[in-house]
Amino acid sequence: MQFGVVVTTEELGGYAAKLLSAAIARGWECRCFLTDTGVRLLANDTFRQLVQSGRLRASVCEVSWERLGGGPAPEWAPMGSQYQNAELTHNCDKVIVF
Repeated sequence: MQFGVVVTTEELGGYAAKLLSAAIARGWECRCFLTDTGVRLLANDTFRQLVQSGRLRASVCEVSWERLGGGPAPEWAPMGSQYQNAELTHNCDKVIVF
Protein backbone atom coordinates (compact mmCIF):
# COMPACT_ATOMS: atom_id res chain seq x y z
CA MET A 1 0.00 0.00 0.00
CA GLN A 2 1.33 3.41 -0.97
CA PHE A 3 -0.20 5.99 1.33
CA GLY A 4 0.05 9.74 0.81
CA VAL A 5 -0.71 12.66 3.08
CA VAL A 6 -0.88 16.28 1.98
CA VAL A 7 -0.81 18.85 4.79
CA THR A 8 -2.09 22.31 3.92
CA THR A 9 -2.68 23.70 7.41
CA GLU A 10 -0.54 23.76 10.53
CA GLU A 11 -3.55 23.25 12.81
CA LEU A 12 -3.89 19.62 11.69
CA GLY A 13 -0.19 18.83 11.38
CA GLY A 14 -0.07 16.88 14.64
CA TYR A 15 -2.89 14.63 13.46
CA ALA A 16 -1.10 14.07 10.16
CA ALA A 17 2.11 13.08 11.97
CA LYS A 18 0.21 10.57 14.14
CA LEU A 19 -1.60 9.11 11.13
CA LEU A 20 1.67 8.72 9.24
CA SER A 21 3.26 7.03 12.26
CA ALA A 22 0.39 4.53 12.41
CA ALA A 23 0.57 3.84 8.66
CA ILE A 24 4.31 3.25 8.84
CA ALA A 25 3.79 0.90 11.79
CA ARG A 26 1.47 -1.13 9.52
CA GLY A 27 4.26 -1.46 7.02
CA TRP A 28 2.81 0.91 4.45
CA GLU A 29 5.04 2.93 2.14
CA CYS A 30 4.29 6.54 3.09
CA ARG A 31 4.77 9.86 1.37
CA CYS A 32 3.94 13.36 2.54
CA PHE A 33 3.79 16.78 0.93
CA LEU A 34 3.65 19.97 3.00
CA THR A 35 2.29 23.20 1.57
CA ASP A 36 0.78 26.51 2.75
CA THR A 37 0.95 26.70 6.58
CA GLY A 38 1.38 22.91 6.63
CA VAL A 39 5.10 23.57 6.11
CA ARG A 40 5.23 24.39 9.81
CA LEU A 41 4.89 20.66 10.49
CA LEU A 42 8.68 20.68 10.14
CA ALA A 43 8.71 21.85 13.77
CA ASN A 44 6.85 18.67 14.88
CA ASP A 45 9.24 16.21 16.57
CA THR A 46 7.31 13.11 15.47
CA PHE A 47 7.35 14.26 11.85
CA ARG A 48 11.06 15.09 11.99
CA GLN A 49 11.88 11.66 13.43
CA LEU A 50 9.86 9.92 10.70
CA VAL A 51 11.63 11.80 7.91
CA GLN A 52 15.06 11.35 9.45
CA SER A 53 14.43 7.62 9.96
CA GLY A 54 14.01 7.19 6.21
CA ARG A 55 10.59 5.60 6.70
CA LEU A 56 8.71 8.61 5.34
CA ARG A 57 9.38 10.16 1.95
CA ALA A 58 8.50 13.81 2.41
CA SER A 59 8.79 16.99 0.41
CA VAL A 60 8.05 20.60 1.26
CA CYS A 61 6.72 23.30 -1.03
CA GLU A 62 9.66 25.67 -1.32
CA VAL A 63 7.47 28.68 -2.15
CA SER A 64 5.30 28.10 0.93
CA TRP A 65 8.38 27.65 3.10
CA GLU A 66 9.91 30.90 1.83
CA ARG A 67 6.63 32.72 2.49
CA LEU A 68 5.55 31.09 5.78
CA GLY A 69 8.34 28.94 7.19
CA GLY A 70 10.26 31.39 9.27
CA GLY A 71 13.92 31.04 8.45
CA PRO A 72 16.23 28.65 6.71
CA ALA A 73 14.79 25.21 6.01
CA PRO A 74 16.19 22.33 8.06
CA GLU A 75 18.83 20.27 6.23
CA TRP A 76 16.72 17.12 6.58
CA ALA A 77 13.68 18.72 4.90
CA PRO A 78 13.68 18.14 1.12
CA MET A 79 12.33 21.20 -0.67
CA GLY A 80 10.24 20.75 -3.80
CA SER A 81 7.37 22.17 -5.79
CA GLN A 82 3.76 21.39 -6.57
CA TYR A 83 5.13 18.77 -8.96
CA GLN A 84 5.90 16.57 -5.93
CA ASN A 85 2.31 17.08 -4.77
CA ALA A 86 0.96 15.96 -8.16
CA GLU A 87 3.34 13.00 -8.26
CA LEU A 88 2.29 11.89 -4.76
CA THR A 89 -1.38 12.07 -5.72
CA HIS A 90 -0.80 10.15 -8.94
CA ASN A 91 1.37 7.39 -7.45
CA CYS A 92 -0.28 6.66 -4.09
CA ASP A 93 -3.10 4.15 -3.65
CA LYS A 94 -4.79 6.33 -1.00
CA VAL A 95 -4.32 10.04 -0.26
CA ILE A 96 -5.60 12.10 2.64
CA VAL A 97 -5.49 15.90 2.57
CA PHE A 98 -5.41 17.87 5.82
